[in-house]
Amino acid sequence: MTSTAPNPLAAAAAGFDAVWHGALDAIRAGTGTAEQLENMNGEALFRVLDELGAVQHAVEVLAARVTGAIALRPSPTGRDGSLVRAAGYANPGVMVSERWRVSRARGSVIAEVGAAITQPRGLLGELEECPFPDIAAALDAPSCLADPSAAVDVATADTPSGQTPGTPPAPLSVDGASVIVRELRNAGRICATAELQAASVIAIEHAANAPLQDVVRIAKLVRTRLDQDGREPRDELLRRAERATLRELPSGMTLLRAELAPESAAFVRAGLDALISAGLRRPSFVDTDTAGDQPDGSGTPMPEGPSVIPTDRRRAIALTEIFRQAAGCSGAATELAPVSVVIRVDHDTLETGVGSASIDGIEEPIGAGALRRLAADAKLIPMVLGGPSQVLDLGMGARLFSRAQKVALAERDGGCAWTGCTHPPSFTEAHHLDWWSTGGPTNLDNGILLCPFHHHRIHDDHWNIQVRDGIPWFIPPGTIDRHRTPIRGGRIRLAA
Repeated sequence: MTSTAPNPLAAAAAGFDAVWHGALDAIRAGTGTAEQLENMNGEALFRVLDELGAVQHAVEVLAARVTGAIALRPSPTGRDGSLVRAAGYANPGVMVSERWRVSRARGSVIAEVGAAITQPRGLLGELEECPFPDIAAALDAPSCLADPSAAVDVATADTPSGQTPGTPPAPLSVDGASVIVRELRNAGRICATAELQAASVIAIEHAANAPLQDVVRIAKLVRTRLDQDGREPRDELLRRAERATLRELPSGMTLLRAELAPESAAFVRAGLDALISAGLRRPSFVDTDTAGDQPDGSGTPMPEGPSVIPTDRRRAIALTEIFRQAAGCSGAATELAPVSVVIRVDHDTLETGVGSASIDGIEEPIGAGALRRLAADAKLIPMVLGGPSQVLDLGMGARLFSRAQKVALAERDGGCAWTGCTHPPSFTEAHHLDWWSTGGPTNLDNGILLCPFHHHRIHDDHWNIQVRDGIPWFIPPGTIDRHRTPIRGGRIRLAA
């Protein structure tokens, strides 16, 4: 009897069915979906949501493969080129968009991944290798949800030096694959196939279990390393493409749109973040390890500020204040906050002038020339990696983290260290993992950057944090995850 490989979508659906029935209340399961969900406990609801994600992943990967197969299928009449065009669609992305009734952008993502992982046929009809085989394999990787008990609990286990605790690598998402493919294809005009495939392996390794915004940054860094012409030509092209437009809308509002090169965007973002942060700090953020010197850090609660105002409106207010100050208007609400731009650069790049650097809050890297221009007219904090630096561990001698330590924490954590949080360093405060009042040292291993919201989550919901080898790990309470599976936080670095 001939055996066939199991359909991954069918396997994911079977896994979801098992998790759903396992999550039902044993005494009062309920009759309809809404009632069954109402009777599930919190941890069970999270398991169901995670398994739904596995089903969604299986659907999207299979959709990409089906779309790739349709895109390569010739027209039945032989006159319209492809089956896609014969069916009346301009391209495969439009086909997915219209047949699934989703946005054009979503259809393009699925179609782009489908083209990257589908084996084309040669002139004689033979199957050729797909353009990105490692990405195809990463998309099909088994989900770590299958055996969550296999995860390491960093709260109780002794992890050998150099071993990374946490969950096994999750499958690469379709969105993540699309970002990596797009960046690698941008570099494909100057790179051989072997170089692109090696770069895809590096990107996939670093993208495992990472939020999508981190995958975007990783893909850009990998593409930059492939650019044999260096960053200078691309930097110049980006500067020439800068634009700013003003247009009055029928509603009476004015639309301001700006497309800025990374070095220009650095000042704009840092300035807006500084003003927003200044507004959030009225009243100021309270370090709870000074609250009454109580062992558990209890005492005066941390104010979160007027969080009801959306961040995009805060940016609009901050932008107006900047121009009020520039115009010398006495009605400006605040003095301009001091702005610091943090530039991250390898020691070799700093010495040789060859290579790239990155700016906090800006995903696109910059070249050594742009770095020199910024250094000429800006208040910069150089974060030199791999070279000599000042002593950052102050031990028990000081309660508050120094500015140098906060900059080092910003390099490690990238802003709020909570995984997926996009708040930049200017929105955070350094927090002692072990309270200073109970003997906790003021050093990097005992410090972490957290925004006010996630600082509350740590204390109110009883999360634990450990820093291993410079990586913060967040350990959820048992009410959220019975296995207490560690979740990686902080910045994901690209290996040299």
